[in-house]
Amino acid sequence: MSTAQKAKILQLIDSCCQNAKSTQLKSLSFVIGAVNGTTKEAKRTYIQEQCEFLEKLRQQKIREGRINILSMDAGVSNFAFSKMQLLNNDPLPKVLDWQKINLEEKFFQNLKKLSLNPAETSELVFNLTEYLFESMPIPDMFTIERQRTRTMSSRHILDPILKVNILEQILFSNLENKMKYTNKIPNTSKLRYMVCSSDPHRMTSYWCIPREETPTSSKKLKSNKHSKDSRIKLVKKILSTSILEGNSTSSTKLVEFIGVWNNRIRNALTKKKSFKLCDILEIQDNSGVRKDDDLADSFLHCLSWMEWLKNYESITELLNSKTLVKTQFGQVFEFCENKVQKLKFLQNTYNND
Repeated sequence: MSTAQKAKILQLIDSCCQNAKSTQLKSLSFVIGAVNGTTKEAKRTYIQEQCEFLEKLRQQKIREGRINILSMDAGVSNFAFSKMQLLNNDPLPKVLDWQKINLEEKFFQNLKKLSLNPAETSELVFNLTEYLFESMPIPDMFTIERQRTRTMSSRHILDPILKVNILEQILFSNLENKMKYTNKIPNTSKLRYMVCSSDPHRMTSYWCIPREETPTSSKKLKSNKHSKDSRIKLVKKILSTSILEGNSTSSTKLVEFIGVWNNRIRNALTKKKSFKLCDILEIQDNSGVRKDDDLADSFLHCLSWMEWLKNYESITELLNSKTLVKTQFGQVFEFCENKVQKLKFLQNTYNND
């Protein structure tokens, strides 16, 4: 597709937004993962920014016949990532890899704990960056969950939070600079990927029906725990649905597990009713604390970007149709509203099981 054609699609999306209602813009923002601005003008700006990013992913998928996304939840003792692939003619993405790593134990065999020493941090993140490129295919996009800068109940920045923020920043820089450096070397294969800081709030809002914010700290903490538990439960339901529905094209099936993943999940489902995600990954005790929220978040970040890209592709197809422009715009917002309702139905289905 030419530059002019790409620009035309983005221009059509902006034209679609110009006379839209605020509620319509909110639905569009939601289904493509854009920031929901407080004014109509802000909503339009954020929608355009997200569409420009998704258009790059769409073009890469058209060129290569598939798109690979690797999403990370940064942590020193509980670093988790999920890698998925979506082929041009497949309706659902496939899980290629899913891991949780204790970075200190994997890359610092002779060092007890990571300090705030720049040399140690640099070495650890360099080794991590190289590790992420060991398995093929190389991702077309890396996403890193944006980290908070302080705890909810304190104005002070604690050492663990500081470490994970430093890890996030250096990892982002290493991934960007690895591509820039490699592409300057003559006679070498060029790297083509994007690096994105992925907003945890947008991911959570997409998958978990938002709860009303409360003014008290204790209620906020309970709400936060509820959201975390809901995300873990949701991922478990996505896993079980994927296996139990087999080749079904049910609207509740969102992802494909093949090979070893299929066997591991099936084994977990037959052994006990309540299973941990760590059990599916066959994680041993030395791979950090056996908690599932890091694995769930990396999985949902990756699946979110796959969903947002698929939704964006559907919108571009509607805008590229031969119908009248006004009809196209109406179809876009109808698609967005239907998608929101389907997602709410999906969430209610999973929550009521």
